[in-house]
Amino acid sequence: MTLSDFTFLYVEDDKETQERMKMILEEDMGAFHQAFNGKEGLQMYHRFKPDIIIADINMPLMDGLTMAKEIRAKDNDTPIILLSAFDNKELLKQAIDIGVDSFLSKPIDIDELYQKLEEISTELARNLSEKRAEAEKIENLYKLAHFDMLTKAPNRFLFDLKLDQAISRAKRNDSEIALFIIDLDNFKQINDRHGHLAGDKVLETVSGNIQSILRTEDTLARLGGDEFSLIVEDNPTRSHLEKVAQKIIDIINKPVRYDSMDLRVQCSIGIARWPQDSHEKNDLIHSADIAMYKAKHLGKGVYIFYEDLL
Repeated sequence: MTLSDFTFLYVEDDKETQERMKMILEEDMGAFHQAFNGKEGLQMYHRFKPDIIIADINMPLMDGLTMAKEIRAKDNDTPIILLSAFDNKELLKQAIDIGVDSFLSKPIDIDELYQKLEEISTELARNLSEKRAEAEKIENLYKLAHFDMLTKAPNRFLFDLKLDQAISRAKRNDSEIALFIIDLDNFKQINDRHGHLAGDKVLETVSGNIQSILRTEDTLARLGGDEFSLIVEDNPTRSHLEKVAQKIIDIINKPVRYDSMDLRVQCSIGIARWPQDSHEKNDLIHSADIAMYKAKHLGKGVYIFYEDLL
């Protein structure tokens, strides 16, 4: 990364000095913001959030030290360079106490300023790289904890959270939700005959195919093995749920192409509704499971509502 990757705020009350510094620095920087006193500089900082701040100390309305102190009260990271025409040890001490990154004398030695800016930009780039690496690590850990790595669908842990949230929303809104348990038929035969890579291909394809026919607000999760779940919110009618179930059955029936072969599976679906079939999450899951096993017993490629078993 170079200076052009960063934005700057230059605070200086002398307009002639401002324009001269702008001519020197502007071409090398990503964005060059100007302010003519500390108060205006503070406003520009809050508005643009520059990566680097350069400010004179002696200015009207608000001096550079006060501005730097105001910024440091909420921001310990943005580098601040203060400029002064006076070689004053007390000012330097105050600047250090505030947490200013550098203190340069005026008139400004451009080579010295550029050297300092290069040092700061290098440090910023390193910190940014570390933050990105840390953010990526956190994101990967989150995915491992909440998503199935093969199908990229939410895993059982996230499914439990989503179902809790769906039931809570339904209680608040006096609405209904439905839970599907979807179990693949003949999947074990594919693993036994063609190997686990073939089985993985089927699971990945089936998950993507189901997701393609759902609304964005519906939640499909892989519970483990060849079992999936689906949460449907917002007062779904029985007619709507029947259409969704049939779409899932039809799209799962489509062959999955793998290594010049067409692999075929079907599914059995159990459907339970909240609050008709249960008022508790675990009972709702159990009801959908019962309906799914009944569907599997009756024949492959069918769906059963738990309410129809009562």
